[in-house]
Amino acid sequence: MIPAPTQPPPTRVMPPPTPDEQTTPAESPNIMLTPARKRMGQAPLARAIKATLRPIFKLLYYTIRWIRSHKLAALLAILLIVGSVFATNYLLAGQIPFSPNTSTNTQQQSGQASSPVSSDVQDWLLALRSGDLNTMLNIQKSMSRQPDSSMYLLQFSEKYAQVKWTAISVNGASKGPDGMLDLFIEVDMTSTSTSSSSTSAATTITLWHFTTSPTGHIYTIDYVSGRSA
Repeated sequence: MIPAPTQPPPTRVMPPPTPDEQTTPAESPNIMLTPARKRMGQAPLARAIKATLRPIFKLLYYTIRWIRSHKLAALLAILLIVGSVFATNYLLAGQIPFSPNTSTNTQQQSGQASSPVSSDVQDWLLALRSGDLNTMLNIQKSMSRQPDSSMYLLQFSEKYAQVKWTAISVNGASKGPDGMLDLFIEVDMTSTSTSSSSTSAATTITLWHFTTSPTGHIYTIDYVSGRSA
């Protein structure tokens, strides 16, 4: 017997998709782009500062590299620079830098330049305070009108008048057309007398007038006034 031919299984036909079942393409979500923050080094001011300092640091870097690779030449250069500084200061100022007298001389020169009181006036006042008559006469010997220094010693010196000088100050200074300088100097002193009945020492304020030449020599000395404070 001849077998009957086999038939393929029937094909199942799928119904068309309904509108609800139709697929739609996936929509991409909206993503907001966050702007990148600038670093502190990117600010205009920071870039300007870096542009200014970069050449300086580069110069230092290459200088240090050169010194490390040429130690002997760098040492000789440093010695030459230091030696030239010492030689220049010695030739111009007559002394080496950082010497003990440098600061003292500078202070003395600045004090003389700023103070109108000459050395003759200072020495006369100090001699009056200590009672040194010989120094006073030696300073005022070139004056045409000499004061009575012995009387001043009895009245105002610490040695003879039983007083203690507490302050010396310049009250005024004026320069005339002829170059002469008028100085008004105040001297404060307190009494050291043990016979005083007051509990506190009496204070006396005296005013002196000095006229000095442009070179600082004393031309006249006048005792102006004195009062108790």
